[in-house]
Amino acid sequence: MPRMLVVIDLGNTRVKFAAFEGERLIATEAYEGGPSVADDVIPFPHVATADEIVVGASAPERLASLLRALERPARVLGADVVARVATTYDVPAELGIDRLAAAYGARAIVGGGPVIAVDAGTAITVDSIDSSGRFAAIAIAPGLDSAAAGLRAAAPHLPRVRLVRPDASELPARSTVASLRNGFALGLAGMIDRLIGEARLLVGAAAPIVLTGGAGAQLLPYLHSDARHAPDCVLHGLAALHRAVPA
Repeated sequence: MPRMLVVIDLGNTRVKFAAFEGERLIATEAYEGGPSVADDVIPFPHVATADEIVVGASAPERLASLLRALERPARVLGADVVARVATTYDVPAELGIDRLAAAYGARAIVGGGPVIAVDAGTAITVDSIDSSGRFAAIAIAPGLDSAAAGLRAAAPHLPRVRLVRPDASELPARSTVASLRNGFALGLAGMIDRLIGEARLLVGAAAPIVLTGGAGAQLLPYLHSDARHAPDCVLHGLAALHRAVPA
């Protein structure tokens, strides 16, 4: 029977779990919350029976809380893993494991070869893997919620908005709410499309695009680029990195 691997993605506002039997994903679960989500997380049922547990943390300040909640040893993928992977960074230690995992997960999902990964979470990252297997970094930009929070802080009189389907958008806008909605949805989607274009210049126009992250499903309908939505991309990538870079 294949060994069971549990992978944990510790993000800024949520914790995601996945269980793999061999390379086959058999279960996922996510716990949403604020900064204290790692303190109160209910362990994923497969944690108790897993042969190995691997953690990737884009919020390392909450890592100790998560490890206490697990009550089991776990491998934490960090700077030691990044240092053993080919990247375009001059100082590999600056590269977050979440970006590397998104790209490796995208490559695993499409079956190998050059790929472009878009992770639309607290930040929007666009990165790629080229034909040699090297991680080629592209860009980091504010995510949907971060951009909205920044605008509210700078202009608190503006109303809060929620995105709607593209076919429900108002063009021309007939209100401030509609104008803000268009700015966030079309503006961020346009930025992502432009960054994908830059990535294609590096890794080839035929490279498939994989979109993940908490805002991925919201932004996907607004993109002109033909992207595949894969909400579990980072989990696949953490598993792939664990296999590619042994402890």
